[in-house]
Amino acid sequence: MTAPAPPRTNTLALVGFIAAFIVPIAGLVLGIIARNQLKRPGNVETGTGLARWAMILGALGSAATLVFFLVWLGLFVSLITGHAA
Repeated sequence: MTAPAPPRTNTLALVGFIAAFIVPIAGLVLGIIARNQLKRPGNVETGTGLARWAMILGALGSAATLVFFLVWLGLFVSLITGHAA
């Protein structure tokens, strides 16, 4: 008799975790979708932790990108208008 196969890891959770390092907003979105899939009744997949970390890293990365862009835009506008920051 063979042992039962271990539960599969949710693909979107894994892809979302990896994407959070490259394109943070994609990691955030994929993490949310994966978490919703994992919460469905009858789902036997694992990956809740990966989905959670994809959402956390995606949110932090997106926030950092937004702050960087706003600072860059402020410096650019001050350079163009000739006003010191």
